[in-house]
Amino acid sequence: MQKSIILTIAVIAILFLFFLLPRNREWFQERVVGYWKDFKHQKNQLGLEQRKIRRWERSYTLSKRIADFIAQQQDMKKALVLLPQASYFKEKDVRYSVPEPAVFYYYTGLKTVWVHSADTLQVNWMVIAKNGDLEIIRVTDKKALSDSLTKFKKYP
Repeated sequence: MQKSIILTIAVIAILFLFFLLPRNREWFQERVVGYWKDFKHQKNQLGLEQRKIRRWERSYTLSKRIADFIAQQQDMKKALVLLPQASYFKEKDVRYSVPEPAVFYYYTGLKTVWVHSADTLQVNWMVIAKNGDLEIIRVTDKKALSDSLTKFKKYP
């Protein structure tokens, strides 16, 4: 019994000394205390959609905006959207960290492809940058799609 008490006190003292070191204290504040504060705030204040917006920020909100627009125009199950790389949007001064197609589908339920995908010739929508914002265009002309693909392939 006395050994257990001594070992418990020793472990508590070692942990206390461990977290006195500056780097360990900083880690504890950022990771453990920061997580706990965020958890309490989200648990008590935010709904599911607000938590998604807070966690994934612009990537999520712009993806939802694209999906909402297409849902108004056509059945989302029949839509296939071409998304250029993030470097394209960055060059055009649009802050959009383009999620990969699986993540985009997770966010919105809408199927997307990237420029180098095998399914690019089946796309019926395309997202481009125009005047610092996103523009969603219906693809009706395969020649225009081919020209756009050639232009988009320049971006890594």
